[in-house]
Amino acid sequence: MLLAVPSMPARAFAQATAGDVLSAYDESIRRLDGEVYLEDQPIWLCAASAIAPAAADAWAAPACVLVGKGAAGVRHRLVRQSSEHAGSPVPRAFELSQTFGHVDPSGRAPLWGATNGLPEGAWEIHPLSGDTAHVLARIEVLEPRGSERSVRDALARAARLARLLNRPKDAADLYAAVYQRYPRTAYLSAIYWGEWGVRDHTRFAHDPGRWMEEVFAHFHDTCFGVVALDRWVGDVGLEAARPMLGKLVGIYPDTDLSRAALRYL
Repeated sequence: MLLAVPSMPARAFAQATAGDVLSAYDESIRRLDGEVYLEDQPIWLCAASAIAPAAADAWAAPACVLVGKGAAGVRHRLVRQSSEHAGSPVPRAFELSQTFGHVDPSGRAPLWGATNGLPEGAWEIHPLSGDTAHVLARIEVLEPRGSERSVRDALARAARLARLLNRPKDAADLYAAVYQRYPRTAYLSAIYWGEWGVRDHTRFAHDPGRWMEEVFAHFHDTCFGVVALDRWVGDVGLEAARPMLGKLVGIYPDTDLSRAALRYL
């Protein structure tokens, strides 16, 4: 559960060490134990003790290492050795798989951020420092099949269109088509993240508040909701955001996302 954070003026948050990151996210990472994900599926985490805004990009302060065997049985150790975010304040939510810096050898574009999500295999998450033999969580990542493979591949194409080929309209059309056909996909958060990046060509172009309304409807008890909330407020501005947030907190009381939104009200 998230803690309500009172409204506060902008200020410089203390810079964090890897130990601070693990201290804040230890419980969230441990709760991943036994979970099963699809390749490239985002893994959103949040921490009640962190008060800096959620990371709206591929925040990757090194704190954990991923070890295990991939689909071919080859043992891997994945960790991003450096990060532009190293030493930055601990955000109250972020996406975990970016911290490992995996680049798919096929050249498939990341669904979001700078690197791909986790590859197929059985993985253990270990601390990067201290007792590095200690297992924080064990997770399994499966190759997407059937409709989920179609979704993953389509979202990779949309991301490439948006970020690498500068074709935001084509990307927006592809995001919309995937959402219309597969509204319950495991990659739903990646669709919403991608659509906001090309929002001038989507149904949100003239009504950016609608994006946050849909985020609340789909993700009001998820960590992705917190990341989306902080990104949306940062993009539309606090004063413009407050009326919509007041309305949504009233509609979805006693939810994680409403508690997170209280910092702005």
